[in-house]
Amino acid sequence: MTAPRRAAPRRPLLIAALLILAAALAAGLLRPRSDTATTPATQTAAQATPTPASGSLPATVTDARVVAVPPGIRETSVFATLRATRDADVRITGVSSPAAGRAMLMVTRTRDNMTGMTMTDSLTLPADGTLSLSDTGDHVMLMNLKEPLQPGQTIPITLTDDQGRTLTIQAPVMKP
Repeated sequence: MTAPRRAAPRRPLLIAALLILAAALAAGLLRPRSDTATTPATQTAAQATPTPASGSLPATVTDARVVAVPPGIRETSVFATLRATRDADVRITGVSSPAAGRAMLMVTRTRDNMTGMTMTDSLTLPADGTLSLSDTGDHVMLMNLKEPLQPGQTIPITLTDDQGRTLTIQAPVMKP
């Protein structure tokens, strides 16, 4: 008689993502959302300077970063601030990166004192406004990382809107 086979344990996406976010928060990499723009002393010139769209999506990007995760973790978060350069809403409907098998647009919501993340079909960059991709709200998840990400490495993240326009963000990998 042979011993019964045990199924490999599976970590739900939510638990893994929350652990990543908790580690990033504990290390001080992530900051609470703020309506006022601040530039921390540790911010590099590349992060402080808006990045123009590499395609035609009407937006600029500041403070882009990918959270470095420990070896073995195959998901991570991407944060940035997008600023509209036109007076019309931009509906972001897709995201991709060559560093991951899959990328997803995510929203974080609190209901009945419970905070959770869910995938969403779109995020809206308001006309002449900003969209903060952060640990406490909307963000991008990179799933099935193709290889471990190293701090200092730069990862391209491409956003696509509902009109087929694109914006490629060059996001540095940063330790939480």
